[in-house]
Amino acid sequence: MDTPLDDIRIGRVSHEWAQVQKLKTFHFPVVDSTNTKAKAEAFMADTLSEHLIVYFAEAQSSGRGRGTHTWSNANPGSQLLSTWSFMLQDHVQPILSPLVGLALFKAANGTWPFLNFNLKAPNDLYINDKKVGGLLIETVSQGDDIRLLIGLGLNVLSAPSDVPTATCILHQLPKVAPLLAQDWITFLERFLFEVSIAIQMAAEPLDTTTCLTLIHTLNKHPLLTEKYTAMDSEGNLKTATKTINWFEL
Repeated sequence: MDTPLDDIRIGRVSHEWAQVQKLKTFHFPVVDSTNTKAKAEAFMADTLSEHLIVYFAEAQSSGRGRGTHTWSNANPGSQLLSTWSFMLQDHVQPILSPLVGLALFKAANGTWPFLNFNLKAPNDLYINDKKVGGLLIETVSQGDDIRLLIGLGLNVLSAPSDVPTATCILHQLPKVAPLLAQDWITFLERFLFEVSIAIQMAAEPLDTTTCLTLIHTLNKHPLLTEKYTAMDSEGNLKTATKTINWFEL
């Protein structure tokens, strides 16, 4: 049965939001990978002056995850498939990775505070014990020019049918709280705001408040086998039995 959401295309809606914000933005019905596209165009003559370029797609033929992982497609148009390309003044510090993860959590939790969002280190967003999104964070450089590429995939209207551990925001919302267009715009605005703050914060070691917030958010993950007890200013996590470097996860 057709529903009003069948005609919604998350990439197109997000692209239109970016246009209203006067951002440099591209939208593709299908692309191999928004990350690959952003890399290829990172230092083209007509993009060098752009502080932020955002790439959106309705489907990816070769979506990437961290390392050798891939991103699984759901129904075309039902996911946020995006790469946010920021021009930087200097190379980013390694602590940017947990800061961007926290930025994603804050944006989602701030938009839908009645859902049990949590983080699984190093780059996955969950609702309860089901994965709803993931991040891919990379930098590319050419001469003195540096771009930070933040790939964000988020299951919004549906989740990949071949991934039983995945869910989507729509399926987790209570019946009395439908997915509203304004809520989606709020999420995009909050994500951009929180990521911009994270980039600024990455110039300094993690402060105590951020460390405690990250520990709290990570410990909310129901599949965690051993709770984190501390995090230092360099992003190293501690449990009762071991110390874990965030970047080795």
